[in-house]
Amino acid sequence: MIANEELKIGDFLPSVRSLAKSLEISAFSVQRAYAELQKEGVIESAEGKGNFVAEKVNKSSLKDTLLREVEHDLKKTIQLAQKNGVEFEEFQNLSKILWEESNE
Repeated sequence: MIANEELKIGDFLPSVRSLAKSLEISAFSVQRAYAELQKEGVIESAEGKGNFVAEKVNKSSLKDTLLREVEHDLKKTIQLAQKNGVEFEEFQNLSKILWEESNE
């Protein structure tokens, strides 16, 4: 949401607990993700107030973070396709179709 500018500089992020609950994941995972984003300069933390989008978001770092997430998800998708006998050409064609559809 920060990369897509749905969240702007200074916008507060959901609390660790509420985000974990809404995503149905562990609070530890959210806490770890927030810590990583803070380390990369994407978010800042204010004692007693919570986390918010940093004033000077490091765009390069943000893109690296997004690419790592895409790579992680893509690896899982490739493994699923290979496990189920999808040929590379079929996977490639499907990816191209879905990419083009998402741009419409």
